[in-house]
Amino acid sequence: MERIIKSVSGDLKISEPEMYVDNEARGRSGHMSHAMTEYQPGKVLDFNSNCSSKRLGGHAAYGWIEYRRSLDSGRTWGDVYELPYAKQAFLDGKFTVSIEKAVTCPDGTVVIFGVRNDPLTEVCCEPWDTPVYLSSPDAGETWTDAQELSPFKGRVYDAVCHEGVIYAYEFCNTNFLGSLPENVYRLYKSEDSCKTFTEVSIVDIETEGRGYGAIQFRPDGSLLAYAYNSQDECHMDTSVSYDLGKTWKKLPAGYVAKGIRNPQIALLEDTYILHGRGADFKGFVFYTSKDGVNWDDGYMLESEKSMCYYSNNLVLEGDNGKKRLLVQYSDVYKEACVNVMHLWLEFAD
Repeated sequence: MERIIKSVSGDLKISEPEMYVDNEARGRSGHMSHAMTEYQPGKVLDFNSNCSSKRLGGHAAYGWIEYRRSLDSGRTWGDVYELPYAKQAFLDGKFTVSIEKAVTCPDGTVVIFGVRNDPLTEVCCEPWDTPVYLSSPDAGETWTDAQELSPFKGRVYDAVCHEGVIYAYEFCNTNFLGSLPENVYRLYKSEDSCKTFTEVSIVDIETEGRGYGAIQFRPDGSLLAYAYNSQDECHMDTSVSYDLGKTWKKLPAGYVAKGIRNPQIALLEDTYILHGRGADFKGFVFYTSKDGVNWDDGYMLESEKSMCYYSNNLVLEGDNGKKRLLVQYSDVYKEACVNVMHLWLEFAD
């Protein structure tokens, strides 16, 4: 059943969620790893985890990565492929891999960013090693060897392409929440279709008790950076750069009435959409904003479930030629075991 909600820009339609990966049917789970990218107009690669349903009740990265291809802007999906790098690392017992972000370079190369997780701890999605990236020149048919993105251990929470340059946003920490002076958010860029990366800056965000993160360019060229505050889930740390990430200005923390964890940001037409888990792990919440800083009161898609709603998004073209937002997210079916779901957001006519 389609839902109509009020946004800062008018009525916003949210489609009925549909199953993308039925982990319940195969006795698996799918924690983390919701990377998506449009590598050619209407052609998409979409990633998900194939994880144990036993380890930590299914809320762990103990497994490998799969992906599918869509040739019709996400309406239908093709065969399931396994990412060889992730599967081999798991079989060898070296580490498990999460793929949370993917981008397409100006030359059509698809790049995915990998978090390397310790497979021996119970949670097995931390402590983290240094992040890596892999690329594919042929839409996922083949992949290069993994290359180290950063000498600092941590997790890449977001990656975007802006005016031909790839930007990656890493929280440098071996564990989820910041606790040491060296636990900082770093921004990297690549100007050669991800053949090489250089560090741009350390982002001006307080990191004690922080985790997760997102970045978003605005039409005026300014760059927003966000972080989750575990000590105050209803205020999202926000900083802005007016020189492509070289320098930063800390903004007042954005108020999000229903809380936010693992924030994901998109610009749909002229409206910013923020989504993620609500406060206290509960509920899947959506916010809208005209400037990416000041948010409305939010809409709870669901309010009872916990330990799920890890998500990502991708702007694609709908049947009517208008842009719409594909949202992929994890949805609990038992304990912390999750299926992977899709839903669509678009503005009403």
